[in-house]
Amino acid sequence: MRYLTLEVEVDHGRVVAKEPGELPEKGRGLLTILQSGESEAPTLTPLQALDALQKHLGLDERKAKHWMNTVREARR
Repeated sequence: MRYLTLEVEVDHGRVVAKEPGELPEKGRGLLTILQSGESEAPTLTPLQALDALQKHLGLDERKAKHWMNTVREARR
């Protein structure tokens, strides 16, 4: 099975492929709608984003320090 992802536009409920030549004669698929406009995600300060990332990754103080050193070294 092959997968194909195409950019589409939705205009008054009609879906139009940006590159219709890429579409197969027959097929089935799923459509994900990406709404334009403002994101509803809250705006975080850089420190809040770092804190959230550390919590998500399960980093305690020791692991966070090691991670920061690894990132610092990678940037050199």
